[in-house]
Amino acid sequence: MASNSYFLLQIITVVLLLAIAFSDVSQRKVPNKFLLLLLIVCATVTPFSLHSLIAGITIVVFGIVAFHYRWLGAGDSKLLAVCAYASLEQWYWLLLKTALLGGVLSVAYWLFNYFALRGVIAAKPQTTVPYAVAICIAATTTIHYM
Repeated sequence: MASNSYFLLQIITVVLLLAIAFSDVSQRKVPNKFLLLLLIVCATVTPFSLHSLIAGITIVVFGIVAFHYRWLGAGDSKLLAVCAYASLEQWYWLLLKTALLGGVLSVAYWLFNYFALRGVIAAKPQTTVPYAVAICIAATTTIHYM
């Protein structure tokens, strides 16, 4: 029975990460209600680790600075902190994978804007990159119970 509930929590986590990614792509927002649910699931399954807590708090502090300079959205920072805590000792892999995936996503959006501005594709150029997509993909491979 324990493995069934464990599997259910994995499914819930994936659904929440997908919902967050889709929301960021469509609305450029990371809903706090999804973040709160993800935090509850992650905190329930993840054993307390002072190391992971410090990593999460550090990410939030850097996220405040990044938000101030408009490098990263506030929701992205909170999402990254929750996922870092749930990644336990693998939080640095989460950051590395997020940076790499975010770079690929940024190049894809740059190309999209390049072609949109030249009329090759009939679309409006985007001014922001949905970075939560990169965070969610990286999280699926680094959260400890996935």
